[in-house]
Amino acid sequence: MRGVLALTTDPVVMRGLERVARESDLLVLIPGDRGADEPEVIVIDLDQPDAADEVARWRARLPDAFVAGHVGTPDQARWLEAERAGCDLVANRGAFAARLRQRLPPAGARRRPRLPLLEAAEVPGRLGLVVRVPETPLGPVALYHVRGRLCAVEDRCPHAGATLSEGEVEGSIVTCPRHGSQFDVCTGERTRGPADVALRTFGVVEEDGFVHLLLDAPEEQ
Repeated sequence: MRGVLALTTDPVVMRGLERVARESDLLVLIPGDRGADEPEVIVIDLDQPDAADEVARWRARLPDAFVAGHVGTPDQARWLEAERAGCDLVANRGAFAARLRQRLPPAGARRRPRLPLLEAAEVPGRLGLVVRVPETPLGPVALYHVRGRLCAVEDRCPHAGATLSEGEVEGSIVTCPRHGSQFDVCTGERTRGPADVALRTFGVVEEDGFVHLLLDAPEEQ
């Protein structure tokens, strides 16, 4: 039987978790129980001190586990911190059971690693460059909003390493600020040299109010 480790004592969350566990053939575990060191699902109280560090420790230890956290009151900064630490799901305590029921993966499902970039509500009305993240597991990444589509692309020119997001954007074409190479930020295609290779592009997904960068593989061209 699959195990769900409860790193929380919140009574509302625990009652909901026990219901979901019965429906999903999960065994609720607490620290010290047999199997508690290798659960498939981990539930963490994000209102506890150093909760984000706890999330990161479990994510590093069990990269394919489903990590879910709950908060007592809406707090966007804490929410984003938890997701960036590795939470697959963050929800308010009252809605936690329902959200977990919706998102719980089937047995043996491999987690698609992801990194939240920004709140989805910040995207509408912003065209061109939306945000750049200089440090991700994929290297520097820039997110663009082009014709209603979100496009994530590596933010380093393959010619000489310049930061592409510092260059001008016209439509879907960004111009390297150093030597003038041009690339399509939606497809990665090189449209003008001196660069002679395309850019890597990456998948993005909107989920739970955030735009996430998918980390497992570049987009297929």
